Amino acid sequence: MFNNDDPLKNAPWFPQTIAELDNTANMVLMYGTDFDGDHPGFKDNEYQERRRLFADIAYNYRHGQTIPRIEYTKEEIETWGRVFSELESLYPTHACQEFLHNFKELCEGDIYKIDSIPQLEDVSQFLKEQSGFQLRPVAGYLSPRNFLAGLAFRVFHCTQYVRHRSSPLYTPEP
Repeated sequence: MFNNDDPLKNAPWFPQTIAELDNTANMVLMYGTDFDGDHPGFKDNEYQERRRLFADIAYNYRHGQTIPRIEYTKEEIETWGRVFSELESLYPTHACQEFLHNFKELCEGDIYKIDSIPQLEDVSQFLKEQSGFQLRPVAGYLSPRNFLAGLAFRVFHCTQYVRHRSSPLYTPEP
């Protein structure tokens, strides 16, 4: 009457602990270090080199480590500032109260500011205190299955690179 077989015996592997996300976080589908021809950074060797640096950090990260701090370039900080200003002007009419509350906290805590790109570790610590979620660096776009596996452990995969300066209000990445 009862089947004692393990129902997961023939199921595809999936992470069962948060540390096992190390096995899936580097399975980037696209937009890691390879660009399509229509990507704003396609012909920019300096930008591509920076993206490789960010990808290497993500590929070498393991659960439990402190997320490495990035020394962003002047151009990256200027791009961040332009995006920050544009989005901040839209928040009063387009963002929910919960977002506005947390954005204010991030700004007052000097984590978010126009002239300094937030460090993933700082944002991760804030999120962990507020919600139990944490960030994990990733080189690019993950499959929905691997992205959702992270959410099951309250881990949000996040890139550290900045949009290309020639088109700061547009990105082909999802």
